[in-house]
Amino acid sequence: MKNVILQILFFLFALPVLSVSQNIKEKLPNVKFEHLRVNVLDKEATAKWYVENVGLEIIPSSNDQYIYVADKDHNFKLELSSIAGIKNTYNDIPVDGFHLAFEGHKSIQHVAEKMITNGGVQEGELYTNKIGDYVMNVRDINGFNAQLIHRVDPFFSKPVKSSIRFEHFAFNTPDQKTAALWYIEFMDLKMPWSKDIDKNNLERNYRVPYVGDVENNMSLELFGKDLKCFLSNLPHNVIHIAFSTDMPEEIAKRMILGGATQVGETKSIDGDVIIDLYDPNKIPLRLIKRKK
Repeated sequence: MKNVILQILFFLFALPVLSVSQNIKEKLPNVKFEHLRVNVLDKEATAKWYVENVGLEIIPSSNDQYIYVADKDHNFKLELSSIAGIKNTYNDIPVDGFHLAFEGHKSIQHVAEKMITNGGVQEGELYTNKIGDYVMNVRDINGFNAQLIHRVDPFFSKPVKSSIRFEHFAFNTPDQKTAALWYIEFMDLKMPWSKDIDKNNLERNYRVPYVGDVENNMSLELFGKDLKCFLSNLPHNVIHIAFSTDMPEEIAKRMILGGATQVGETKSIDGDVIIDLYDPNKIPLRLIKRKK
């Protein structure tokens, strides 16, 4: 009965936003998670660390400003840059400020041990959550938190070409309900899974929602803790979440009508169309139409 009441309250809350988006809904191509940009001190060393210790692979690129490392099934990738004079270490940000999560087979525990042996730092204790998932947090050589999960009941397909895949990128928001609904309504994402609060995280204001793309590549985990939003207003050249689409201009227009702010539109040296925006909570987002 309690769950039914919560669902009714959620959709009543959602009606004002839904009424706005109904007037601008149109058939647009799928938006797909593509990469997470992270600026680091040494992109080559960081890429090598993830290849050797996590089992990722480098994706060749003609643009030497970045190095791309992906899981071997190419669900998602990291875009690593080393731009001087801006933030490049992340030890000051707590796990619930933001973290990048990998999911995989039971051997994922050995991945965590290897990361720690080779310069990673364990953050907190290894634990099993309410539904039996194995979870460990490890900071990489830049202090960026990588979460390793073995799910009892994974909501994305298991990795095929390796033992690990990207699963989600988590960050804190002022209100999980509004944030989840915004990504679903204005970017045509979906909610593949959510988890209940438990006695250890009662301060969260709602079920913890995961918002993913329709191709089941990757997801966002949205927190509602009493923390500041650490991603808020960070420059795009420090960090951003990127989505690929064949119609970036049209998707951007819809996002702006939903409260996003566009801060740039460029064409890369490779001919890619790039549009930078902030969502209503000032999270840095990027839309990309790749020429190749």
